[in-house]
Amino acid sequence: MKLGWPKDWKLRLRYGKLKTAFRHFSILADGEIATSNPDFGTTAGAAAVFSMRVWALDDEQAVDMLVSIGQRVGFDATGEIRLYDTDPEEPPSDEPRAYKLNFHQYLRENEHLQ
Repeated sequence: MKLGWPKDWKLRLRYGKLKTAFRHFSILADGEIATSNPDFGTTAGAAAVFSMRVWALDDEQAVDMLVSIGQRVGFDATGEIRLYDTDPEEPPSDEPRAYKLNFHQYLRENEHLQ
């Protein structure tokens, strides 16, 4: 898959040749699937961890992005949100953005398979 980014974008970013106002974060939230989403294989009512990578101005914007994007894809962040400064896998753009959206559904402690 050819994405059109210069091959050396990470080096250019690291050494200040590629400038951005954004910081890169990995963010995870515990919550519940509010609405099933076949694109992500999620089931309404299931407990889940939602994760994504974001380019955002600061940690507050990153959390806001997780909550609003999560709601659009059927996820309610009802538990702990963890935010990490991480190295990017994709270059920044002119606007804040998210990528690598992922869900991990799990059984709560008081649930069991039937």
